[in-house]
Amino acid sequence: MTAELVKWRDSADKPEDRIISEELGKMIIAIGEKMLNRSEFRNYPKELKEDMLGMFELKLIKGLKNYNFKFNNPFAFFTTAAWNAFLTVISKHYKQQNIKKDLMTKLAQELQTYTGINPASSLSKCIKSYLGNDVD
Repeated sequence: MTAELVKWRDSADKPEDRIISEELGKMIIAIGEKMLNRSEFRNYPKELKEDMLGMFELKLIKGLKNYNFKFNNPFAFFTTAAWNAFLTVISKHYKQQNIKKDLMTKLAQELQTYTGINPASSLSKCIKSYLGNDVD
């Protein structure tokens, strides 16, 4: 992996102009996929795992210019990048889940206030009553 990173570094003078080889790209993807199989991330849904892997690849490609070639362990750099990217995606996912939950709770409380029907007993009855439709 170090040899591929050296090839990447020597491919151009400016970090923006450097090209990641296919072999280095495969290594990056393999590290991300291997990290997704860790017990901490194993039980997340497939869609979330795809987002996590995509975020890792994006952050790593953007941050690759910060790699310090004095160190002989590029795996530490890559796994740390993967870990941080995965946690970023997970925290955003749960933040969205909490927003949805809060909105649903507020909607249920408003429906109960306006209709007098407990939304927990029958949400469809509550919505129909709120909209003015006949309740079945």
